[in-house]
Amino acid sequence: MDARRAEVLANAVRLIQRRIRTHLMRKEFVSLKKASIQTQKFWRARLARKLFEHMRRVAAAITIQKHTRTHSAWKAYLQIYRSSITIQTGLRAMAARKEHRFRRETKATIIIQTRWRQHKAYVAYKLQKRASLILQCSWRGRVARKELRKLKMVCPISDWEVIMHSCVF
Repeated sequence: MDARRAEVLANAVRLIQRRIRTHLMRKEFVSLKKASIQTQKFWRARLARKLFEHMRRVAAAITIQKHTRTHSAWKAYLQIYRSSITIQTGLRAMAARKEHRFRRETKATIIIQTRWRQHKAYVAYKLQKRASLILQCSWRGRVARKELRKLKMVCPISDWEVIMHSCVF
């Protein structure tokens, strides 16, 4: 019985030792598993922080680029806007000068035409006055000759010489 008892005790000791080893190994495994999980968690968190920091920097860079492009576009727009205003001002000034020159030339043309018409009317008036004077003179000469003929018929020759010397033409 002692042998049997020793065998049973030996089996029990082996079973206990095996279970203790299993328990210790399991405990060590769980401890290692927890440690590896903690290590993985630490490195994943660190990687996530780095990734987040990188994404934040990329987003900030994109925002800065966007604002820089916006600023550059705004400056270019303002330059084009100011240039167009300058061009429009120049064109309007040129049109105003052209309009002023046209009006001045038109006014000068009107003055020249008025003076020309005035001159033509004056020349026509002078010609008409001269013609009327010539006509009046001719008419008066004719009337005077008729009158003279009448007087010659009525007066004798001696009276005729007295009349001729008294009349001054």
